[in-house]
Amino acid sequence: MLFKNSKLMFTLSVAFLIVAIILATWGFPKIINRQIQKNIQIDNSSVMYEKWVKVPVPLDFKVYFFNVSNADEVNEGSKPKLVEIGPYVYKQTREKEVLGYGENDTIIYNLKKTFVFDAEASNGLSEDDDITVINFSYMGAVLTIHEMMPAGVAYINKALEEFFTNLTDPFSRVKVRDLLFDGIFLNCVGNNSALGLICGKIRAEAPSTMRKAEEEGVNGFYFSMFSHMNRTSSGPWAMKRGVDNIYEIGEIVSFKNKKSMTMWGDQYCGQINGSDSSVFPPVDEAKAPERLYIFEPEICRSLYVSHVGRRTLFNISAYYYEIPESVLAAKTANPDNKCFCKKNWSSNHDGCLLMGLLNLMPCQGAPAIASLPHFYLGSEELLDYAEGIKPDKEKHNSFVYLDPTTGVVLKGVKRLQFNIELRNIPTVPQLKSVPTGLFPMLWIEEGAELPTTLQQELLEAHSLLSYVEAARWLILAIAMVCCVVAAAAVARAASLLSWPRNRNSVSFILGPTVPHVSKVHGTQ
Repeated sequence: MLFKNSKLMFTLSVAFLIVAIILATWGFPKIINRQIQKNIQIDNSSVMYEKWVKVPVPLDFKVYFFNVSNADEVNEGSKPKLVEIGPYVYKQTREKEVLGYGENDTIIYNLKKTFVFDAEASNGLSEDDDITVINFSYMGAVLTIHEMMPAGVAYINKALEEFFTNLTDPFSRVKVRDLLFDGIFLNCVGNNSALGLICGKIRAEAPSTMRKAEEEGVNGFYFSMFSHMNRTSSGPWAMKRGVDNIYEIGEIVSFKNKKSMTMWGDQYCGQINGSDSSVFPPVDEAKAPERLYIFEPEICRSLYVSHVGRRTLFNISAYYYEIPESVLAAKTANPDNKCFCKKNWSSNHDGCLLMGLLNLMPCQGAPAIASLPHFYLGSEELLDYAEGIKPDKEKHNSFVYLDPTTGVVLKGVKRLQFNIELRNIPTVPQLKSVPTGLFPMLWIEEGAELPTTLQQELLEAHSLLSYVEAARWLILAIAMVCCVVAAAAVARAASLLSWPRNRNSVSFILGPTVPHVSKVHGTQ
């Protein structure tokens, strides 16, 4: 009976062990991953959905200007002396308007950004501050004309003198609010016949940085760097929802109904890939991505950050990514970037530019040049043109801390600088003596970190997952112990069954008895 019971116990313990192994290696991970997917997929029943539609905490949008402290000397050929002023801090809210759902598990939406000046975070700086910076729109117009018809630039410049009021040199003396959002007035009323051509071209092309003056009796435009982002929605965007495959969540499939940026004329440079930076997929630690891509419509291309390693932030183990040199590398350092090479931006360099630069002419229709702040990771040649350029990794790097379990960004900062060439053109009075070189105007920092309340939520979720993780291995350990104990019981029962048995205990002690034999005596 004992042997039968021990065999039954052993059979049950083996079955328990098999179930525990299945749960530990497949069942628990499957349940956990399914629950994570249910919470973070872009579906109106998920925990993440409302946070994705409207980011619960505003992002910080910071602007730093390169103020020209010796404009008069630069006009005579001296080296520019630049003083960085900033940050002018704006709170940026993001809200998505869901337009519908597309094929291949996509959601279609428009993205609206709203900027509100934060005087407290700006530490005494005001939108009414006066600054002196390179006249971005004027230099853009002159360079474009100079490339198209060098002989006619002096004639067109006469019209530009009416278009840009008080145009004495290539610098703008302007208030911060006007340059960034309110707009600098550009006049379309004058006697020069070329002025009508300039204004007609702007009306036809409708560049994002220009808006038509709406006041009664006023004929002209307002130029600003970022007002188009504050007054209109961008899109439509098409993004993977992560319902079919959680590791595809956040992947941008198309922008403005285009699946590639055709202005680069190349499949590699034109590809739209990565996130809009609002959501990333969780990281499969068996094959963690070496790069995270982010699509930037303002520069018509995707940028990427590269995996550096594990870091701890907010007591959470995170994957740390930062922008590498290869993103804006010259074609000699990164041959993949050769398709970003376009027409010349100066007389000294070909269309591939120097290390650390991106020509925005194909994207913006203006000869602007993008770089990292202070030409960080750029060619040392860029640092020689002006005083006050001091690249610093801590201040000018772009990076992301990513929670691998959920794909939530714990902290992220994106930084970008806008530059334009200041070119010596002898036939243009405002430019006849200036030194030629790439002139920085401003750089922006867009970033956020997970607020304390959401940090706590994430820590609690991680704690719960750690309990579940411990539970699955505890169940497996218990099953193994039960199996060992049951095996021992079976072995003992078997040994007892095979032991020799004798009913005579005395004989057992004294040994075998000798049978009694009666003697029969014979007769003598």
